[in-house]
Amino acid sequence: MHDPIRRTVLASMALAMAGTLAGCDYVAQKKLIAGQHSEHDVRALMGVPTMVWDRADGAREWDYVRAPQGTETIRVTIGADGRYQGMENILTQANFAKARPGMTGEELTRLLSKPTQVEQFPLKPEVVWSWRWQDGGTKRRFNAHFDPATGRAARFTMTEDPQEVPGA
Repeated sequence: MHDPIRRTVLASMALAMAGTLAGCDYVAQKKLIAGQHSEHDVRALMGVPTMVWDRADGAREWDYVRAPQGTETIRVTIGADGRYQGMENILTQANFAKARPGMTGEELTRLLSKPTQVEQFPLKPEVVWSWRWQDGGTKRRFNAHFDPATGRAARFTMTEDPQEVPGA
C-alpha cells in the first residue's frame, strides 16, 4: 500500500465513517428519552453494541466503542424492563482515576471497555493497552502497562496521542 492516492482515499473514508458514527451518537442523545424508548429504539439509532455487560439488578450496559479513530466510548444503560435509561461517554478523567495497579484486563475492560490499541514490548517486557480520548481540545491516550508475569496492570500513564503529534 505505497500508493499515496489510495492511502488518502482510505484515510478519507475512515474519517467519514468516524464522523457518521459520532453523528449517530449525537442524534441518539437528542432523540432517546429515558424510560420512554426501548432497547430496540437504541439499536435502530446506534446499531449493534461493541460489548454488552449484564448487571446484578437485571439492567444491561451496552458499550459503543468509537475506536480506532474516535475518542469516545458511549455506555448506554438499558433497564431490566428493556427501557433506555441513559448514555454517557466513559472515557473520562473520573473513570481513569478508578484504575488501580493490580487490576486485571477484564476489570479494566469492564471499567473502560475495549482498548483502542494493545501493544507488546518484549524487551521491556510489558503489554500496554491504550484508550484514545479527548481532553478538552487535545487528543490523548490513557495507557495501562501490564506485567506479563502476573497479567495485571502494574502502572498507568497518560500521553499525547501519537497520531496528533507532528513528526511522530
